[in-house]
Amino acid sequence: MQARELTTSEIADGERHINDRDLSATQVQALVRNMDRSKQKHRRLKASNQKLEYEQALKSENEILYFNYPSLFQLHMEDRLDQTFFEMMMLKRRIEKGELTADQASGMIGQQLFNRYAAPAIGQAPDAAPRMKYEDFYKQNQ
Repeated sequence: MQARELTTSEIADGERHINDRDLSATQVQALVRNMDRSKQKHRRLKASNQKLEYEQALKSENEILYFNYPSLFQLHMEDRLDQTFFEMMMLKRRIEKGELTADQASGMIGQQLFNRYAAPAIGQAPDAAPRMKYEDFYKQNQ
């Protein structure tokens, strides 16, 4: 599924919520955990197939995540986050500590993605194991 981009009216609506600073990995992860609580709170809307109402409820309670990280918001709303999220947050923490540069981290992610998707497609590696779901990874690593 293609990432959803914000419309012009959504951007105008969200300008008061868009940060002019880069959030730390801990802050981003906290926003995602807050959204976990919203998802739990509004699970009945999702279960009753009220997609627009569900999205609106999550949006209203998680505006910072929605407006600053729309792709992350969408992935989490659609339950498509996996352990890759935690791996990227770990790399972001290492960048924040000065252990890695952004270019080094980008190279590491690029290599992981190549190993996961391209190498099996061109016969250089067996198919990658399925990624652990966000909820399962979070529970296992608490």
